[in-house]
Amino acid sequence: MKIYDEITREEITEPDLSAGYVYDGVIVTGHTEERIEVMEGTVTEDRPEGLRRLIPAQDITEPCQWYHKYTEEELEQQKPSGDMEKRLAALEEELAAAKILLGVE
Repeated sequence: MKIYDEITREEITEPDLSAGYVYDGVIVTGHTEERIEVMEGTVTEDRPEGLRRLIPAQDITEPCQWYHKYTEEELEQQKPSGDMEKRLAALEEELAAAKILLGVE
């Protein structure tokens, strides 16, 4: 499956997942033309031209993945806050003390 930059729409072969992430999507690869077709089974002796219907133009799509590069704000939000760092340090100290008491390395 191809991966494209979500902003530039350029194909990316090796996205930097430490600087962003990929998500599933679809990309438009072309378009069909609007056309009129005769509906199957509607051609009769009384109506040799049959009934017609309009087939609207449609996008042709294929599955892909989009690459989202983190913004500065998103990167900042991923960093642990000062309070979180204090809590993590306290937990690490508790874990080290528990290992000493249990004799586990």
